[in-house]
Amino acid sequence: MGHSQASGYAEAITEGLCSLEVAIQAHLQTNLYPPLPVSLVRACIKAIHNVEDGLPDKPVRLPVGLMLSHKPGGVISKRTNRPPSWRLVEACHLDAFVQYEEE
Repeated sequence: MGHSQASGYAEAITEGLCSLEVAIQAHLQTNLYPPLPVSLVRACIKAIHNVEDGLPDKPVRLPVGLMLSHKPGGVISKRTNRPPSWRLVEACHLDAFVQYEEE
């Protein structure tokens, strides 16, 4: 489990075996403990795209009822339903799904 399973899901996307949406849903439900709700899939995809587009600080709206703890500047902790994209990628362990451009 963990990163290797997430990498496997990401590879399945590359090989055309499933969509990003299906892979993220499987990741949230089977690769994280406790499992995260499927309603989070769209926000996760948006966060991944924002990070890939060089907009890691762009906020992503979470589904109604979900909040994420965020430490701006690493000092003050607050709960928000609009965390920066990088924070959602980090919290949901989505780094295997982010495709960084090679220079």
